[in-house]
Amino acid sequence: MRPTWRVAGAVGLWLVLEWYGATSEVSWLFLLAAWVVALIVASGAYAAWNRAGLRLALAVESSRPGAESPLYELPEQMLRTSPFQAPVFERDDLALTVQLSTTGGARGPAWVSGKAGGSDVRFGTGVVPREGWTQVNVLREVGRGPVGATDWAIGTSDPLGFFRGRRPSPDSEVALVLPRFMSLAGRRQARELEAATAAPRAGSGNELFGIREYRPGDSLRRIHWRSSARHGELVVREYEPPGLETLTIVVDPSPPTPEIADQVARIAASEAWDCIREGGRVVILAPGLESSGSSRDMWSHLEWLARYPSAPPAAFAGRLPRNGEELILITATNNPDLLDEAERARKRRVWVVGDAEVETEIAFERVGLQWPL
Repeated sequence: MRPTWRVAGAVGLWLVLEWYGATSEVSWLFLLAAWVVALIVASGAYAAWNRAGLRLALAVESSRPGAESPLYELPEQMLRTSPFQAPVFERDDLALTVQLSTTGGARGPAWVSGKAGGSDVRFGTGVVPREGWTQVNVLREVGRGPVGATDWAIGTSDPLGFFRGRRPSPDSEVALVLPRFMSLAGRRQARELEAATAAPRAGSGNELFGIREYRPGDSLRRIHWRSSARHGELVVREYEPPGLETLTIVVDPSPPTPEIADQVARIAASEAWDCIREGGRVVILAPGLESSGSSRDMWSHLEWLARYPSAPPAAFAGRLPRNGEELILITATNNPDLLDEAERARKRRVWVVGDAEVETEIAFERVGLQWPL
């Protein structure tokens, strides 16, 4: 708490009153000078009391999904299991609640200032009532990653503005913005249709026990062409329920730009979404970073990808798990170690984001930064 220029003015007034009282022998001027001093002291005491009794709280009140938000497509059951009170995806609008609470009676004046999601926020009020004071600030089209509240502080004063105080608040994370995602099953089927020499994939399940009619969404690789010709309609191979599939998604540990990192996260989330919807497990990892763990919980993978590539560091053995599971590599750089691992995998799929030249003999799909793909 520090005095303002008004204290200097009040002290100057006190000196003038004292001087006039001494030279003019008017006694009531001394009384008026004493009142000026008492007013300064009372203002300082009030400012200290006001500063000590205010508390700042930041919270996400609600979110407004953007036009392409995955929130519209998520099943109700998945939303009920969300660890987030209000899941926020890229390009959504976020309503941030700024609240001042008091201990004891009403206080004020007060103001708050700080940064949230890279935007400057500043509010002020003359009175903070006993039930508290709240303001809402809307952050438009937030980007992927943690929404940090930094450089926040509570400013206080006395009603006459003689003293000002500023009490900083610790930095915090008020929200986590998840990457957008979509189903890529239709895109893969379109690519399979273009590849006329695509061979049926062996082992979609444990054992082949029959055929059935083709349904929208079935992989074209499971079509049994001889039986289709005999029946006059498309039929697909039907397998016994497979063992729990584990999909390993490996992402580039050092994307060149934040925009490329966003696209890598979107593609990884989309691949995980398709696998989990079919009952499989997913593990997402990057060399040098702690993995997301093998799980069928989509929310845990979304949280990991929201923090990518800033996930906690971890030791990397230099060899990826390849126990027959499918390996998906999403890279934006020419990383020979990761490309070699993809070449050795029995089943693999490679995405290249951006214009990086990759040296590999395996087929890959190159994409830009636009979304949806």
